[in-house]
Amino acid sequence: MICTCTLNPSLDYYMEYDHPVVHGVTNRSQLEYYEAGGKGINVSIVLNNLMIPTRAFGFLGGFTRDFYITLLQKYEYIQPNFTYIEGHTRINVKLHDTESDTDLNAAGPYITSGDMANLRNKAARLDLGDYFVLAGASPDYLSKDIAEMLSSVMASGVRVVLDTSPEVIQACLASKPFVVKTTPEELAVLAGHELKDRDAVIAAAKDLVSAGAQNVMIVTNREAAALACSAGVYECPLVRTEKAISMVGTGDALIAGFLMNYLRSNDAVDSFRFGACCGIATAYSKGLATREKIDSFYESTKVEKIG
Repeated sequence: MICTCTLNPSLDYYMEYDHPVVHGVTNRSQLEYYEAGGKGINVSIVLNNLMIPTRAFGFLGGFTRDFYITLLQKYEYIQPNFTYIEGHTRINVKLHDTESDTDLNAAGPYITSGDMANLRNKAARLDLGDYFVLAGASPDYLSKDIAEMLSSVMASGVRVVLDTSPEVIQACLASKPFVVKTTPEELAVLAGHELKDRDAVIAAAKDLVSAGAQNVMIVTNREAAALACSAGVYECPLVRTEKAISMVGTGDALIAGFLMNYLRSNDAVDSFRFGACCGIATAYSKGLATREKIDSFYESTKVEKIG
């Protein structure tokens, strides 16, 4: 079983405009719709599109809770298993106009120690052969609790995927997480110094492998992805010559594709290629990649060994 965990999910309210949004005046949109948001949920949605079941963990609450669950009902292979809290699940506003995309993101509710204990109990039921994907930022006040929970499930043989705050990643390295997905900016925090060029980024990724991470995937400026693992370092572009529609969710699709392929191949490099294919398909989709879109990019997705 693959379980995804989104600590701070969002009800995303999309508003589309056929003209540039002008600040300080009334702007009327041409299209509005809602989506269930959050990086872990994005991973689950792409896996759903690949017909891979997932169980969705995280925290939901308030008047937005039931509507969020309703939005997930259209995904046949996602099983909601959230912890319900007193606070309100945040609403994020996503503005898209003819010139740019603008996100107005809320901070989200406070998670109590009781809420966290509930999540730990759910995670404790996972066992050898299961996967646990923590995607999205971890609040500073939860970092220690989250790291302890992850270290505990890894000790039980659960393969953990981390796409979260550098502090949590650092605390979990000794437990040998299965995948760490990060960015050059986050790598610099983990390395403790500025990474001035690609060679420095690759060296920092190798250091994470040496420190315990089995596979490290880096998304660089949302235009390319790299993998550092025991077999070496590999790279794949995420955009083609034509302009991408949206780079939102490309990293989440990368994780989903990697896991889906690894389930059948046990090959990290081949799984990285399929994950990159899912990232590319998302970049050229309105929303997250579908199976049809992924298949259309598969043959043309090439991975190059760079180190």
